[in-house]
Amino acid sequence: MKPIEAIIRSAEQNPSSPAQAACQGVAGAFSHRACLEVFDQPDIQFYPQFEDVFRAVSLGERRYGIIPIENTLAGSVTDNYDLMLQYRLYIVGTVKVKIEHSLLVLPGTKLSDIKQVYSHEQALHQCSDFLKAHPSIASHPFSNTAASAKFVAEQNDPSIAAIGSLECARMYGLEVLAQSIQNRRDNFTRFVVLARDPVTHPGCNRISLVVRVKHQAGALYRALSRFADQEINLLKLESRPIPDSPFEFLFYWDFEGNMAQKNVITALENLKQDIEYLKFLGNYPEQ
Repeated sequence: MKPIEAIIRSAEQNPSSPAQAACQGVAGAFSHRACLEVFDQPDIQFYPQFEDVFRAVSLGERRYGIIPIENTLAGSVTDNYDLMLQYRLYIVGTVKVKIEHSLLVLPGTKLSDIKQVYSHEQALHQCSDFLKAHPSIASHPFSNTAASAKFVAEQNDPSIAAIGSLECARMYGLEVLAQSIQNRRDNFTRFVVLARDPVTHPGCNRISLVVRVKHQAGALYRALSRFADQEINLLKLESRPIPDSPFEFLFYWDFEGNMAQKNVITALENLKQDIEYLKFLGNYPEQ
């Protein structure tokens, strides 16, 4: 069992059995790879949409869900941040996956043959420089990088291509026409593991919250200072608009620490003076 899996599954009655996991897309997707980075031999069920993953875990159909939350090039996956607020699930782990995109085609296809390319909108954005350099190729968002590769293989049309991984090419019998076409080499996506119950373990070193600060001058500054006073490293601060409350925001906060640490307990206790709402998303291990 992998170290991160041992922490995530520490409360299970039978952790030696395959982890029941949910991923969006089809086999070969980056969510699939992230799942295999976390769990040794998972039992994976694939779902068409990200919300289907949230729903499957929420209903108990699957014990864990793996979803992307942010990318070093394209930024946060905002829809998934919103879904975390809608569903009563917890983050129990996180893993970073290096993303390398390639242009995948039917065997024997030339670049001049391609008229259309399909991939997830995030992948298209991450490969925008390549697409700008080939303006004759029209780009089309698809549900998933692996699903787009599967689609191209099934259509048997040399005028269409997919942007996906080398694993997708091997899995669906496609040829790699151009490799590593993303805008930058240091392209990583952070995935989180979701579950209905939080994990409690000394190896958990990252904490996520959703916070609504008081609507008054200096409230955000004071709230942030609670962590600075306790020498806690803030890892991420993401704002999302509050529906029906113009120009007011919820903040997603990630910071280092464990909920059992005294400085974390003190910071969260002092934070109550500056906020109107707080949702605990989890204290979990990073890989």
